[in-house]
Amino acid sequence: MRVDSALRDLIEEVCAADVSEDELYDRAVESIIDAAPHYNWVGIYKVDGDELVLNAWRGPEETEHVRIPISEGICGFAATEGETVVVDDVNADPRYLACFPQTRSEIVVPILANGEVVAEIDIDSDTKAAFKEADVQLLEEVAEMIGKKVAELSE
Repeated sequence: MRVDSALRDLIEEVCAADVSEDELYDRAVESIIDAAPHYNWVGIYKVDGDELVLNAWRGPEETEHVRIPISEGICGFAATEGETVVVDDVNADPRYLACFPQTRSEIVVPILANGEVVAEIDIDSDTKAAFKEADVQLLEEVAEMIGKKVAELSE
């Protein structure tokens, strides 16, 4: 799929550049939100102790959830478990922390560096069950590339 290839190329380019961790996240969300029309809001939360802190985002509006306790929400669950979480209907999931009334589904993909969750990609869609296996595979690959860059930056 051309979108997959284009996003991979953009993320590879960002990861090859001489950027700070903050710039990496900012450029990554910019690339990700343009990758698919059903990606309505994209953010990267960085792990900071027992909290997730919104580091970069793109979408129609800012979320009120700029700091999330790592024990709460779908984002907290993904960070704690170190696994991708796909929620087809956010209104049916009690873990969901409502950000936008129009959001119907969400995917959260952990970013690991040196085996530890250091951040995560959070994407909201206004469409129910918007995230398919192709999205999971692509975003996990993107998260892996970003994680490798974060590990390099921390050396």
